[in-house]
Amino acid sequence: MTSSLELSLSSALKKVIDAIGRHERNEAAPLSIQLLVQVKKELEEMIKVMNPNIYMPGYPRFILDWPDADGLIEELINVSYQYEKIRKK
Repeated sequence: MTSSLELSLSSALKKVIDAIGRHERNEAAPLSIQLLVQVKKELEEMIKVMNPNIYMPGYPRFILDWPDADGLIEELINVSYQYEKIRKK
């Protein structure tokens, strides 16, 4: 499960980086650039730690109410949920 979660985290991180780039080019992108930068940091920390007992992201509670035209917010929420389910032995 962890390897598929790592792939999901990496995919979400790539999409967040892409959205930050779109903001920087003044193109339409989901969320605010400040929130995307914070989400990027949290995803990087999740990938590094891979243990919800040590680190849990805080971004889900801030992005739930944003419009989700391209599915990024749903993906970020799902990745956070899957991460939370990791059980270290």
